[in-house]
Amino acid sequence: MNTSEASISEKLVEVRQRVIDTLLEIDDIKLQVNPQLLAQYAKTIGYLEDDLFKWQLKARRCKRRFALAQAAANKHEPIALDEIDSTLDDEFAEWEVQLAERLDDQLQLLEALAGSRPLSPSEGRELKELHRKLIRRLHPDTHPDLPEDARRFFLIAQSAYENGDVDTLRVVDTATEDYEEHADTVNLSEDDATIELAMAEAQLNVAREQLDVLKHSHPYILAELLSDPVELTHRTHELKMEIERQKEVVRTYESKIASLMEGNTR
Repeated sequence: MNTSEASISEKLVEVRQRVIDTLLEIDDIKLQVNPQLLAQYAKTIGYLEDDLFKWQLKARRCKRRFALAQAAANKHEPIALDEIDSTLDDEFAEWEVQLAERLDDQLQLLEALAGSRPLSPSEGRELKELHRKLIRRLHPDTHPDLPEDARRFFLIAQSAYENGDVDTLRVVDTATEDYEEHADTVNLSEDDATIELAMAEAQLNVAREQLDVLKHSHPYILAELLSDPVELTHRTHELKMEIERQKEVVRTYESKIASLMEGNTR
């Protein structure tokens, strides 16, 4: 191998390593960082936002219920709350669906948190080490020629990493030891190495763009808020105060409806 070929081959190895490092960071954000951020957000702010949405919906419905009841009273008609409620069920159907979806998402997250087991520091280190090893060995973006079994092992490894399942990663590591890294550049001609280098650089650019999008998207952008105790306290206080205001709106209009009904029955 001449000096030029050696230089290109070394550059190829370097770029491929950057691709792997970038893919590792992408996976870490998708499978570990983002789920942790979502869980932390749900436990500190998210549950309050869902509660506020619920009380805002109740307040709007109470206002509308009173308006319909008042309209009937103004016409000297009987106030049929059952009919009014039926009308409101139709009017607020989409909002109720949104509320149900939010509560279901919250329930699923809480169930996942309840079923999870915190990893010890040593298990956490092993989890990341095994994941890095298996990414280098099996990632389809860097090893497109691996057989279908390898792709299946890769998906199993991704799922195990997401769930913090060290035992499964150990099994996959043992089962895939025969898959050698496809980083052999020694036997590439200068032309072939140049082509491979261009492809690797293009792949690196795509991976970096994906990483940049992740870092500027929800839920990763929540990290700044969640790491600021002052802002976090301020936000939770605002939400709790607004929830109380919406509860007061509900109480006010329920009282107005009760008074209206009392006058309507005289």
